[in-house]
Amino acid sequence: MKAVTSKLGSVDKKAVKGVIAGTIIGIISTIFLTVITALIITLIGKLPEDALQYVSLGVLGIGSLIGGYIAARIYKSSGLIIGLLTGLFILIIVLVAGLNSISYGIELFTLVKLVIILLFSTIGSIIGVNKKERFRYK
Repeated sequence: MKAVTSKLGSVDKKAVKGVIAGTIIGIISTIFLTVITALIITLIGKLPEDALQYVSLGVLGIGSLIGGYIAARIYKSSGLIIGLLTGLFILIIVLVAGLNSISYGIELFTLVKLVIILLFSTIGSIIGVNKKERFRYK
């Protein structure tokens, strides 16, 4: 008998590829933006400590937006689900990277990071799904 392959199997592989690529590109863009921001802060001088938290939230948000956008452009449908999955993986990586700084459990700032990452990656994926293809000349 022939093995029957369903379309669902190929769609799942494409979704996994999109989420992994979006997560990797989201983390790389967050690191890149953090380096750029650190250079700018070094040139400007001293900033209030509260401002650094907001800057880091902004950088995380932009990196998550880029990651969600890339994931949705690869998968081309289900922007909400793909964005949430990409944001969840970015959040896991951010939390694992910051485990040594957690001293007394989860703080309010950690929950704010959760909301920002998930929200921005979802927005990015919705934008990515709804973006029209480029017009190509024949």
